Amino acid sequence: MARIDASEVGGLQAALDLLPETGGTVYLPAGKYVITETVEKRLAEGQHLFLVGEGRATVLVNENRDGAPLLRLVGAVGQWWPDLKITIRDLTFVGNYDSGDALVIDHPNDTMVDGCFFYGHGGHALYLKTQGTNVTCRDCWMRDCKRGVRAENIHHLTLHGLQTRSRDGGQVQAEHLFLDRNCREVRVVNNHFAYGHAEAIILDGTAQHAIVGNTIEGFQVGILARNDRERDCRDITLGSNYIHYGCAIHLEGACNGFVISDNIITDAHAGAVIIERAQESGAHAITGNVIRKSVYQGQGGIALGDSRGCSVVGNVFEEAHTMPAITAGPGGGEHVIASNNITRAEGEQIVVKDAPGCLVSGNLVNGKRVDQIP
Repeated sequence: MARIDASEVGGLQAALDLLPETGGTVYLPAGKYVITETVEKRLAEGQHLFLVGEGRATVLVNENRDGAPLLRLVGAVGQWWPDLKITIRDLTFVGNYDSGDALVIDHPNDTMVDGCFFYGHGGHALYLKTQGTNVTCRDCWMRDCKRGVRAENIHHLTLHGLQTRSRDGGQVQAEHLFLDRNCREVRVVNNHFAYGHAEAIILDGTAQHAIVGNTIEGFQVGILARNDRERDCRDITLGSNYIHYGCAIHLEGACNGFVISDNIITDAHAGAVIIERAQESGAHAITGNVIRKSVYQGQGGIALGDSRGCSVVGNVFEEAHTMPAITAGPGGGEHVIASNNITRAEGEQIVVKDAPGCLVSGNLVNGKRVDQIP
């Protein structure tokens, strides 16, 4: 396959324009590459692209201040399984607060973004759009970007080893990860989302994902799940995450079939798991979580709201002082609240109000067994 050195042909746009029909490698050696207009490449089926630099030493700088993206790649339009592979590796994307997205990939089938650095963009660090499948973004660093990753209608997406963060004195950030209603079978594993100003993760009417083994710290909301205009948010595993500060997990509107298990939730003063406006939805299993005040703000508990048919079993609560450990109602009901251990607590810790058909059994509150609401 062809290998094109962008420094020898007049820059990145010129190098992409020279890509042969069968594709090849576009190499950007160490250096600073100033971009004033969006670099764009439309790829044909069979025109594989390997775009590679030298990590922090290869710096693409978006000097556009009209909201335009730095780099836009378009895959095989209208196809789910084309013979087209895209790999982007070891590049640094630098923007400004008036620029747009750093990297936009339209129809990203069989695509990998690996070991890239994104800094200071006024839009997304990475925007995956229209449709695509078999996409991986791994070991990338995203700092002081307005938004992190946005995925629309992407199936079989894996996000692994990402690090996102705000910057002292930087711009006010929105969410760090957004999965839209048509995303399916997404794995968000072993990432570190840190110190944003809104939500770490938004699940917008989406379904069938595993969000496991992540560190999520310093957000107003760690994970926000909500229904969209037409459908519920459903069938999501939130497991073995460390979530610190704010509201750890917020289910808003119609959400069904969440497994929230084995997480460590600390200093979430606005609540560990908050369910609001459930619209008769529920069937969540909230099990095996450790929920405790650590060293900073207070800790809140689990509020089932008007959801229906949930199981809250085997959780450990320590110093849940900003709200009771477990509440349910008004509305909903038919919950199982059992075998939870609530320690160092003050006041009533299991509160079920106007939520019929609940079983409250075998809980310990400060060493005393609670089998029913006092």
